Amino acid sequence: MKSKIVEEQLNKCSFADLSCYDKNTNTYHIPKYSKPRYELGKCYLVKLPKEIVKNQMSVLATNWNNSTAPQFEYLKIYVNKVLGKNIQVDSLAYNIETKEDINIMWSGWLPTEEIIQIQVL
Repeated sequence: MKSKIVEEQLNKCSFADLSCYDKNTNTYHIPKYSKPRYELGKCYLVKLPKEIVKNQMSVLATNWNNSTAPQFEYLKIYVNKVLGKNIQVDSLAYNIETKEDINIMWSGWLPTEEIIQIQVL
């Protein structure tokens, strides 16, 4: 049986997955979270935040990418350089619904903390 204080604190939790509760032992099994890593010379399927897509006026586009921005939300990327929390990539647009490549390429810098890594290719 859970106490009210513990229940209140768990309800405030917004990041951890609390669906793995074992009633028999009265415990939660929360897997450790680790940030996705991007390594040189590897390919990834990523999802970009909507603030970056088609926004030539963003800070990222203006300061890092010569006022260019990716045109699609999903990209297959190849990592050329890593600089702090940013990666320089060559990318190919990807249609997530049909699982097909789109023949549109883009090269530039992306922030690793804002993109979502879907798959390592």
